[in-house]
Amino acid sequence: MVLFFIKLIGRLSAAAPVWLMRGICVLLGRVIGLCAGVRRHVTLNNLHHAFPEQSEQYRRRVYYEACARVVEMALFMPASGYFSESRLDAVLAADDALRAKFERYISGDQQSKPFLIILPHMTMSQAASLLPRVFPGLPQITLVFRPLNQPKLNAWFEEARSRFGLRQLSRKTGYNDAMAALRRGEGVALLFDQDSSRRGATSLFMGRVASLTDLPGLMALRFDANVHVLLVERTQFWQAKLSLHELPKCGSSTEVVIRAHNLLEAYLRRDAHTAPDWLWLHDRWGHQSSSHKRFKLATKRMKLEMTNAINGNAETPRKTRLWVRMPNWLGDVVMVLPLLRAIRQARPDFEITLIGKAAFQPLFDRLGVSERFIPLPKRGRGYFRYFYQLRRDYPNTYLLFTNSTRSDLEAFLTRCPQRMGMIRPGKKRQLITDPYLLPPEIDETTTHQTQVWELMLQRYGLVESLDTSPLPREESVRARPQVAMICGTENAPEKRWPMSHWRALVGQLLATVPEVEIVLFGTPADRVITDQVADGFPGGAIQNLAGKTDLAAFCDGLKQCNVVVCNDTGGMHLANMLGTPVVVVFGPTNPVRTGPIFDAPKHILQPEGCPATGGMPIEGVSAERVLEAVRPYVEGAQS
Repeated sequence: MVLFFIKLIGRLSAAAPVWLMRGICVLLGRVIGLCAGVRRHVTLNNLHHAFPEQSEQYRRRVYYEACARVVEMALFMPASGYFSESRLDAVLAADDALRAKFERYISGDQQSKPFLIILPHMTMSQAASLLPRVFPGLPQITLVFRPLNQPKLNAWFEEARSRFGLRQLSRKTGYNDAMAALRRGEGVALLFDQDSSRRGATSLFMGRVASLTDLPGLMALRFDANVHVLLVERTQFWQAKLSLHELPKCGSSTEVVIRAHNLLEAYLRRDAHTAPDWLWLHDRWGHQSSSHKRFKLATKRMKLEMTNAINGNAETPRKTRLWVRMPNWLGDVVMVLPLLRAIRQARPDFEITLIGKAAFQPLFDRLGVSERFIPLPKRGRGYFRYFYQLRRDYPNTYLLFTNSTRSDLEAFLTRCPQRMGMIRPGKKRQLITDPYLLPPEIDETTTHQTQVWELMLQRYGLVESLDTSPLPREESVRARPQVAMICGTENAPEKRWPMSHWRALVGQLLATVPEVEIVLFGTPADRVITDQVADGFPGGAIQNLAGKTDLAAFCDGLKQCNVVVCNDTGGMHLANMLGTPVVVVFGPTNPVRTGPIFDAPKHILQPEGCPATGGMPIEGVSAERVLEAVRPYVEGAQS
């Protein structure tokens, strides 16, 4: 019954006026485009990656035209069986140069030379079955094709393709016969642009990581066959122009398909007419995207270095879009840095976009671990609409270092298909598509937060070791040794060392090292605290910069100092990341979980008898103990 209807559709399509069939294809293509659901988003995603320089209007035109051409492609084969002789002659156009190329195999210097014709999935690729008709006398060509699941329907299509002399072999069972054809000095035709998943070579197509089949190259090298890329370039409805591109002799099987894909890419980028002339609706870039392997590139069949060399790339293009929702606290942001470094090392194809508080942008700009920053909008009306509008930036993966429903909803609204985050025991995050379930045996009181996040990324495939080296530090020339003090905290008041202790430290430090300069840092809210700390001390000995520095100036100030004395606060992590020695006073909070992580000098001071995981009042740390830790960095400091 299915075959009967396909034949009926073919007969009616062949009899109908061309303008009517073109209109039907456009209409059905529009319906398919609107109703494609997830496939629609995937295809628009692919187009956005392929043509980022074009407008959204351009990409949508290409999308709907590509949908119409899928219908055109589907109707061509059943309709062409009922074409008249004159109409068949008009399907394919070939110029004299192309005829001369094929003439070499008919009566020229390439007689009995095996050759491969490799084709991409283009609108009129099915018309390649007309090659023996267009070029009489051409040696036998064997087409390797993917059979349909219905035997009767498959037999009918096979007969339709073969009626002009094209021999056909199933992709499932016919490769030995195809090899035999090459051995006899004949031609073999097959498609080259399908996704080969784990079996293929990891390379690039349209600048993105993709899996390429190297079967054509293996066949060519084994039989020393010439390789031609045949582009069946659609010119108008059910008509095409043939262009044949002979590949140079290649040193490896993978080089063959890399060069073939480069030719296809150049064709698709040529103009607005050629861009839709390919099967965009299949997900060609699904390689290396499963969640448990997302943060590594498999080394087996890895050909990115070869691809970059052939294409003249200094490095792998960063076209796979990873969006990272950064934490909301400065200290947590700094603790994420080693993880971002590891991801960047593991996936050189990732274009990393960081999303976080606007105040953190100066820090992100100097870290060098991302290409783009998206500041969080102001709370209120329009907040979530902002993220919904970002859906047309088409992120591929969204990694969340936050734990709130708000940030999960932000990610959901971008329509990113792969959203990753941690779920702790007893919690739910229903908007996360690929969650990491923190094992209940992990004791977060004895595991550093960065290491907990590392466990999550290892679940997503990360194998790179974390780089906890601080940022490069240049020793500045100072007239006097400088000690930075960060007296406040952003959240919990119990984390603050008492005012009397800070004043005692300042007094003892000035008495011990009179030439020292003390710089007080903090937020505008900390100004009340720093004013009291500085009160009564000589103005030339102490600078009160609390509330007077933005994040960039704060970083620069911390880098200038010999040592930083602070509470458990974001500035501690920042100074540690910058390579400045830190002396940190802990009390109720847990330095095992949230202490400085970078490989720079650090001294953790806790009350006498306090467990390593904290839990005692911070006033138990005396000014004398802090002074003892600070003195080596300022006594005898050279100007």
